[in-house]
Amino acid sequence: MSYINNLTLHDLRYNGTRPASAALTDIIMEQITAGQVESCTGGILAYGSRSAVFSGISIDSRTIQNGDLFFAIRGARQDGHRYVAEALQKGAAGIVVDAGYVLPDVFPANRILLRVEDSHRALKDLAAQVREQWMGSLVAITGSMGKTITKEFIYRVLSTEFSVYRSPGNFNNLFGLPLAIFGLSRDDHIGVFELGMSAPGEIAEMCRIASPDAGVITNVAPVHLEFFHSLEEIAHAKGELADGLRPDGLLVYNADDPLVDEIARRFGGPKLSYGSSDRADLHIEGIEVLDLEETRLQFTYEGITQKVMIPLGGVHYALNALPAVVLGRHYRIDMEQILEGLRNLEQASMRGRIVRFKEGFTLIDDSYNSNPRALARMLEALAAGKPCSRRMLVAGEMLELGPESAALHYQCGVRAAQIGVDMIVGVQGAAREIVRGAVESGIPESRALFFTQLEPAIDFVAREVRAGDLLLVKGSRGVHLERMVQALQSQYQEWHNHNP
Repeated sequence: MSYINNLTLHDLRYNGTRPASAALTDIIMEQITAGQVESCTGGILAYGSRSAVFSGISIDSRTIQNGDLFFAIRGARQDGHRYVAEALQKGAAGIVVDAGYVLPDVFPANRILLRVEDSHRALKDLAAQVREQWMGSLVAITGSMGKTITKEFIYRVLSTEFSVYRSPGNFNNLFGLPLAIFGLSRDDHIGVFELGMSAPGEIAEMCRIASPDAGVITNVAPVHLEFFHSLEEIAHAKGELADGLRPDGLLVYNADDPLVDEIARRFGGPKLSYGSSDRADLHIEGIEVLDLEETRLQFTYEGITQKVMIPLGGVHYALNALPAVVLGRHYRIDMEQILEGLRNLEQASMRGRIVRFKEGFTLIDDSYNSNPRALARMLEALAAGKPCSRRMLVAGEMLELGPESAALHYQCGVRAAQIGVDMIVGVQGAAREIVRGAVESGIPESRALFFTQLEPAIDFVAREVRAGDLLLVKGSRGVHLERMVQALQSQYQEWHNHNP
């Protein structure tokens, strides 16, 4: 059992609280030996000593650090075995390779070589063993939208009482999750991890590795429809998190989403819900979006009504904050500390961050990723901003939407026109349909432009933007709209100490 979930020990040792400086008593492999790796992976040590120690784990020769153990993994586009020599040259203390790999040259005498049946499987098995030895409590988050901001809210709230580790960046797939697991230390009481997926079975495998004590399911939306036949299939894949919780693990779920609610109905373990209906355990009494950086929220939980301000503008951000409240109380944090944690959220780069420029225009940088429902939510945030000269949308193509892609893009263009967007710039592929939907819904053609390539779109927006504009930049990861944001930050002067 996780130490932190043993409430009797929690009370006896800390009288109901746990200082952030208090270390767990488990042993975690912060310095992993070659013998431990061999044992955990079922591999065969071909070169080197079992007592050799590694300072870290890497699967990318470009970022490898001196003393790392490099796993040469065969992926869809790259084969890590091609970079073994580079990894050794950059200071890798050891290499893990598939059994059939043939060394091109004499292997260095002072390095480790471990042969395994499958290097990716070996990476995952090692991460699962590290997780098993770590005695903290692990929270896993999945959903079609809002995983990262939900993770940040949870991190902020739980950090008011505990030492909390959260998975970095986009380490939320079967390559990134094991690397994130290796970041846990004996001083961490709670770990908060995202679980993404693009195919059935992926979340189940991530749960095998992470063995979560609590799981959060935010929503099910039309994402990755290229790989699924229906929303129901996506929901089934997301539901693998509920199935993969540890015995007596807690499920926290969005009762407003019918497909998520159905997952919870089938779940036989402890569960707590949040949503707008009073049948939810935590239910919203009211949401007021005041500006791009302020939403006021009133909710009732455990029979008491609370009010809080979160430093983000949008109804969907308020919903993203609610799992943090539920988990905060689950880990027995005082409500005032929870509310303070929500108020202190820092905006994550590329995920709705507000950037103001001294030239007088404001950017909503949501360039990390996109899907139709997420774009619709950000359009609502764009509409809720304070009065401005023009509301501008830069919308990149939304990828992996399958046969319905054109229609889904078109509907987003219609919605943009309905909320009063003044100018639309579509970038790449099916984004043409966003522009067409906007024009056919009333936006003049002179203010609805489509670019097949990113660079001309960047040039146009950089020339076009002016004082008083409010600009939303959002698109799928593969469109790389962060480059447009970077271009604007390079050409114009960011205003860091503004007063909203």
